[in-house]
Amino acid sequence: MSNKDRLLTELQNIKKSRKYLFYAHPSVKTNILSNWNCGFPGPDEELYKNSYYTLIFKFPPTYPFNPPTIMFKNFVYHPNVYKNGHVCLDIIQSKWKPSMNVMNILTALQSFLVQPNVKSPANAEAGYLYVKDNKKYCENVRLNIIKYHTKYDFDKI
Repeated sequence: MSNKDRLLTELQNIKKSRKYLFYAHPSVKTNILSNWNCGFPGPDEELYKNSYYTLIFKFPPTYPFNPPTIMFKNFVYHPNVYKNGHVCLDIIQSKWKPSMNVMNILTALQSFLVQPNVKSPANAEAGYLYVKDNKKYCENVRLNIIKYHTKYDFDKI
């Protein structure tokens, strides 16, 4: 199956069976199949209440044999998210498998917000606070949510 066929198949599958408030589709602005806009609600945890996250997926020509590049559109205060929005997650790096798909990744990202890998932080401050001063870490996460992640992108859902 070609890269284009695989992405079109994933798009059809997402339209048929996506999770509530999750979305993923090619960017309307670029109309290029390799650039997708995606989004998902925050985890079902009090800290993430009423949060919503939007991302950009860039699929290489070698997808699904190589993972997409994933970047949050807005700043995310998290140990495994670089300040430029790039995501540091093992399933889109060292543990990537061609059987992974967009919905798998979005679901994993939702879970990863509450389960960071503090052994390999992309944001050293967030990683430090998560371990040493979790109360301050949670305050920073909440402020970040209020500033950047409280509006659903309903026209995309």
